[in-house]
Amino acid sequence: MNRIKLFLILIISIGLTGCVSRLFSKPEPVEIPIVSETVTEGEEGPDDEDAEFRPTREPRDSRGFQLQSLPGGWTVDRHPVAKWGMSLPTVMSNVLDSAQSVEYWEEVVDLPTGYKLPLKRSKVLFQIITRLTIETVELHFINVDHVYSNTNHEPSHYILNGVVRGIELKPTGFPQLTADDVVKYKFLMTYGTPNEFADGFHQYKNHETVLKVREMDNSHVQIQMNSVAVDEKLRMAIDDMYSEEGIEYQKKLLLRAIDF
Repeated sequence: MNRIKLFLILIISIGLTGCVSRLFSKPEPVEIPIVSETVTEGEEGPDDEDAEFRPTREPRDSRGFQLQSLPGGWTVDRHPVAKWGMSLPTVMSNVLDSAQSVEYWEEVVDLPTGYKLPLKRSKVLFQIITRLTIETVELHFINVDHVYSNTNHEPSHYILNGVVRGIELKPTGFPQLTADDVVKYKFLMTYGTPNEFADGFHQYKNHETVLKVREMDNSHVQIQMNSVAVDEKLRMAIDDMYSEEGIEYQKKLLLRAIDF
């Protein structure tokens, strides 16, 4: 009987030893298939020292889209012709047809302080006809210097602050291009997701440009652009001259000319 008990104890001990050894033994390695990818020249991640440990990327095909930054003014064939803040005479010297007439007008703005500010504005109209489109371009200028002094009225004081473009699509047969195609491929897939969608406009903004684009109908697109820096310059000029602090400062300057 004692021998049977010893035999059973021996079997249980051997079984436990096997379980423990399997529990703490190193598992067999499992092979995971690795998908190797090619990398294009110049496409490296944020840490170049670990490049050999990063998976590479496949090059994009011809249908891939590279996001671009918003234009800093008016461009023609991707070349800047009129940059934000550029003076009216300089812009006119850059365009091919400098014989275009300039329209001047005055916009009266009611300020919170009760004053009426006459803003001096101007614009130049261009029409560009291509194989696929008829484009109307309005270059808008503003005279910020006139806010400080009404003697600043020369054309050189007018600087570019806005562009309004209207694009009409010509009949292209099959397939027929539509306004939706222009917005989708020339804006949404060029500049990415808009910052906002309001009043029918896809709106983009960065540190220098505010861009809005919308479909007018199936064959017409409207684009509006404004300069962030010039708009800020105008706000500062109005604050310098027409805020309560600005008015008090101007009075002090006038009082210096009075001698008692």
